[in-house]
Amino acid sequence: MLTHTHTPLPSPASVLSAGTTATVAVLRDGVELVVGSVGDSRAVLCRKGGAKKLTTDHTPEQKDERHRIYSAGGFVTWNSVGQANVNGRLAMTRSIGDFHLKNSGVIAEPDTQRIQQTNDSFLALTTDGINFMLSDQEVCDVINQCHDASEAADVITQQALQYGSEDNASIIVVPLGAWGKQTSSVDVYSVSRNLVSSGRWA
Repeated sequence: MLTHTHTPLPSPASVLSAGTTATVAVLRDGVELVVGSVGDSRAVLCRKGGAKKLTTDHTPEQKDERHRIYSAGGFVTWNSVGQANVNGRLAMTRSIGDFHLKNSGVIAEPDTQRIQQTNDSFLALTTDGINFMLSDQEVCDVINQCHDASEAADVITQQALQYGSEDNASIIVVPLGAWGKQTSSVDVYSVSRNLVSSGRWA
């Protein structure tokens, strides 16, 4: 399970404004992968070298999510970098907590999906500090160049920071049956190459 608390709890007065995302994955009997998510953290499956996104980002950019906010009496604004926020405060439309926005359509109901696990290399659970900087396929390509899950998690978080991530950059990498049997479509990962390419966000 991966969670991302987006508001700290410095005092009892802030409890109503605290919240978190959550992405949970369970492998049943070694063959069925069950994924549930609330918010904008993700689950990405790497299958035959390709990234397969298993979750939906619950953000105001999604038409159905935005419609629910409007129907509940809430509103959506866009900040200076084009990010949509519920009532000008929250960048997601589903979360656990954020009680001050429940009357504005922010819910904690998860989306769930079941998928048969077959010929998959790994499952990656990521927070928005990584998702905003790296595409799902980039995550898949980089991890495929790593020797183990621990190295993969470290490399991905370091690369997100190199690209300028200022948000929570957390990842859990779960090796599956085809781990190490797939090759990436990109050149072998190197820190020097990615330090240079990080300028794309400048």
